[in-house]
Amino acid sequence: MTIALITLTVCSLAFAFYVWKSHDRIAEKKADAMLAKWKEKEEKSIREDAYQRSRAVSFGKTIEHYVPFMENFPVDPKDAKFFGKPIDFIAFTESGSKTKSAIHFIEVKSGNSNLNARQENIKKAILEGRIHWHEYNVDGIWAHETKDQHLKSNKGKVRSQKSVLRG
Repeated sequence: MTIALITLTVCSLAFAFYVWKSHDRIAEKKADAMLAKWKEKEEKSIREDAYQRSRAVSFGKTIEHYVPFMENFPVDPKDAKFFGKPIDFIAFTESGSKTKSAIHFIEVKSGNSNLNARQENIKKAILEGRIHWHEYNVDGIWAHETKDQHLKSNKGKVRSQKSVLRG
């Protein structure tokens, strides 16, 4: 009888272990299936979001070239020069006038987009008057002299002029 009880106990433990392992495999398969379904759903959502953002960026990059010709643009379109990065336009208005000439920095935004960190820094520098004028003139090497002659005769003659404009 003792042998029968030991055999029954061992068989019961083996069966319990088998059920426990089977349950783990079934649960793991269910979890894998749920994860695969979730990935598929989220991948579609992520791809759609990326597509929408890409369209918005492409629209912005295209439209910014036409903005100077739109109503309420702050300067005459012929005065605006497109740069793109980090600021979209710089305009030089009334440059022939000694008292009315002005420089305009213009950033084009569409939708609910905001200035990035670099653009914010540029805006702050402009508003705080940290604007500088640099004129850098370098004399060239002429055909009538060698490079060594030019360097000896023009040593220290590179001019740089700097003044601060305050508004």
